[in-house]
Amino acid sequence: MFGAMKEELEERVGFLVLTETDRALLAGLGPLLERHAARFVSSFYRHLLSFEGTRHLLSDPAVKDRVLAKLREYLLSLATPSLDDRYVEERMRIGEMHQRVGLDLSWYLGAYSLFFSLLAPVISEAFRGDPERVSQTLAALVKILMLDAQLAVEAYSERRERVLEHLNRELSEASRSLAREHSLTEHELRETELRARAAESLASVATLVAGLAHEIGTPMGVIRGHAEALESAVQGEKAQWRARTIRDQIDRISAIIQSLLNIARPRQAVPVAVDLVEVVDTAIAFLSEKLRRREVTVERHYAATPTVRGDRDKLQQLFLNLFLNAIDAMPEGGRLLIGIRISAARELEITVADTGTGIAAEDLPHVFTAFFTTKPAGHGSGLGLVVAQGIVIDHGGQLEVTSDVDCGTTFTIRLPLRPQAGAALDGA
Repeated sequence: MFGAMKEELEERVGFLVLTETDRALLAGLGPLLERHAARFVSSFYRHLLSFEGTRHLLSDPAVKDRVLAKLREYLLSLATPSLDDRYVEERMRIGEMHQRVGLDLSWYLGAYSLFFSLLAPVISEAFRGDPERVSQTLAALVKILMLDAQLAVEAYSERRERVLEHLNRELSEASRSLAREHSLTEHELRETELRARAAESLASVATLVAGLAHEIGTPMGVIRGHAEALESAVQGEKAQWRARTIRDQIDRISAIIQSLLNIARPRQAVPVAVDLVEVVDTAIAFLSEKLRRREVTVERHYAATPTVRGDRDKLQQLFLNLFLNAIDAMPEGGRLLIGIRISAARELEITVADTGTGIAAEDLPHVFTAFFTTKPAGHGSGLGLVVAQGIVIDHGGQLEVTSDVDCGTTFTIRLPLRPQAGAALDGA
């Protein structure tokens, strides 16, 4: 800022026709200004106190003393205008200072008029025998006061512009921040709406599943009764084996139907001591035929682990969901790796890993979102992992996922060895 003003100083001096003669006349005022400085400052101070717009600036004694000292310094400097870089900087600082303390520009400009009105009579009296010198000196005084006013006012204006620019940037940033908050709020509202719709859909699905399980359960019971009758009626080991197979498969279907009912029908959970190895192996047994068809081998790595308190049916549902997810990720076959151990943090840690297609990095944050699925239309509801996460949370645990595309996915379940206080266990 100062650099630009310095470059223009010569042009400003030329425009005001501030000549060497004028500067010599001003230098001749040195003794006069020194002799009358105290009176000038006192008169200036009394004038400032006469107006509310300037009086408040002098209420602090320390500020008042600094202002009066600067007034004296400025008056004496009128006799020695060096018109160099330092002169420009000093005059501009005066303007900045007045803007900083809140002095309105109209009062500030009025000060130069007051300087002239105080000095003119004294100059006229001092050189009354030389009217031409009086006239030339007063003209020189006007020129230097106008130069000072130009410099100070422009500095005053530039500082105000900087303040306004700063405020504008702050307002722009606040506006952008509000826009971001608005966008985030809209996103959260959309997420809430999606969750509400998901809850409604889940309620509808639950009603449908309950009705379907009931409709299937009745004929299954009839078929089982006939199978039992056939088992006792037929002759030969092979015939009896076939009848037992029919009965066993009906029992398996009935167990699956009961699991569907447990999912669909809200109930009060009954926490019991659960052997997770048994639960996991039972879930694997349920899926044995599907594992065989998909050519998926199962590798178990079980450390000696204590039982946990939980809901057996819900935990079985948890592992069924994770295993089905893993099998679907290995359409060309692969390995399903299951590990159970006690972690260094004294938690029960269960890992379910596959060697399947993996999950893209951009999809990974959404796998626990209701109805989100990367499977083709008609091959996934997008609810399995949501239900799984809910079951883990209800047991006071955590469910985490890591994945690499074309390498596989690992789900890690961490369950407390003792249920956390307030753990719900009331269904997912």
